[in-house]
Amino acid sequence: MAIATTALVPGCGAGSVDGVAGEDGSELMSLDESEDVGSIELAAMSCSNLDGTNAAMAAFAVAVGKELGRWQVGKDFVLVKTNGQTENSTGVAESIKLTTGTDASGPKGKSRCSDGRCANVQAILDMQYDQASGKIWFQGSGSNKVQLNPSALRSRMSAKFKEQQACDSNAKDGQPTACPKEEHKLTYVKAAAGGCDTMFTFNVKRTDGTALKYPGQLKQKLQFADWTNPYVQFTPLANGDIMVDPTGGLNPDGTTSTGSCAAVCTKVSTSSVAGQCCSCGGVNKTFSQSTFNTNVFLCQ
Repeated sequence: MAIATTALVPGCGAGSVDGVAGEDGSELMSLDESEDVGSIELAAMSCSNLDGTNAAMAAFAVAVGKELGRWQVGKDFVLVKTNGQTENSTGVAESIKLTTGTDASGPKGKSRCSDGRCANVQAILDMQYDQASGKIWFQGSGSNKVQLNPSALRSRMSAKFKEQQACDSNAKDGQPTACPKEEHKLTYVKAAAGGCDTMFTFNVKRTDGTALKYPGQLKQKLQFADWTNPYVQFTPLANGDIMVDPTGGLNPDGTTSTGSCAAVCTKVSTSSVAGQCCSCGGVNKTFSQSTFNTNVFLCQ
């Protein structure tokens, strides 16, 4: 008996949002019903990214999947208290941070990443802090752009991390609304233009390489990114692939172009793109390296 695997239908990237931060940017988006994305017919979707956190959290899910090869944030991350300025400070503001070392299931956190630091994940984590305030913009539709609110991202990531911990602590296989006990692994497949922005595709299996026994429960492992987030929507597929559609630029391989310029306001890259042409808010500029993370480049 065939079991339908599950997938994340691409939500809506920031490119589909009208209005800058602080304005109503909600917009109903629809795709031609004849368009085939995998085996899915995509219905109308509501895209909202007013403070940038929807797109950032979807990009975080992609980065974790690509670099850590799983969605087990209770093992790979820890809740810390900082002054809200930087990751290495102390204070009362809650944020999340990568762990390191090993546990019963093997390497965790930074120890799972080939570079030993999880560059893409860390770049997005650094956007939680006030050091990034007023600096991170996401490309909207046309000449519009959306500014990320680091405080809002920090608060939301911490809250959703706690929800994921609670779900994982009560894991039970075979119950759709519970987190699964079965372990999984993600293999990055490709990035391509999605219905709203950039679609990242992964193949998912159990850690022994066999198909998931409870594929419908995988979405519960995305509570840390808020699977009700319009950028992260879950739907059955037949091929074992899963997809997430964050705003272009926050994940390597996900940059679109306008002519010879990258059509992104903020780009994460492990190689320098400083001085290269970019387009933000409909205006051509050049990338410069940010002051808070060497892998984050700002179109300014």
